[in-house]
Amino acid sequence: IGTGEVQPLEITAAYGIFPNEGVYVEPIAILKIEDKDGNVIEENQPERREVLSPETAYIMTDMLSESVKEGGTGIRVRNYYYGPAAGKTGTTQEAADTWFIGFTPQITAGTWVGFDNKSVHFTTDDGQGGRAAAPIWGRFMKYVYEDPDIALPVEYFNRPSTVERDTICVETKKTATQYCPERTEEVF
Repeated sequence: IGTGEVQPLEITAAYGIFPNEGVYVEPIAILKIEDKDGNVIEENQPERREVLSPETAYIMTDMLSESVKEGGTGIRVRNYYYGPAAGKTGTTQEAADTWFIGFTPQITAGTWVGFDNKSVHFTTDDGQGGRAAAPIWGRFMKYVYEDPDIALPVEYFNRPSTVERDTICVETKKTATQYCPERTEEVF
């Protein structure tokens, strides 16, 4: 994915750090195997290690949530899923691959749309990650949160008490005063 060769599983696991408040969870394929009677034959626990502070993870989450808001490259997620979310779209330089890696407070997932033959390229704007991959992610999250058989309860990202929101002036990047013509809210 992108200019460097990264596998979708690797980058999806990396994005999982943000909703996990700075903890990296090593991806594993099988969590548990049970026999027909429900006896556990094998059970695996993923390795976990802290790689970012909870504050840095939250600030990244806040920044990445902008991509699924109005004007963001991943806004098409909102055609299907409306809950708390953040993520990033991408398109390779050869326009042969597009992706969207996104997360909610409970689940991180990546979608990839592309060609294994690098001589084949997208020829329209549909080759952009926001147009090709983000809607697939949105449909998946709609299923995860709305299907009555598996629906996860909606939760919100946990902002550490040491992270504050403040209104700043867009022009000066300092705390907004009464003379500031355009204001925005940021996390610190």
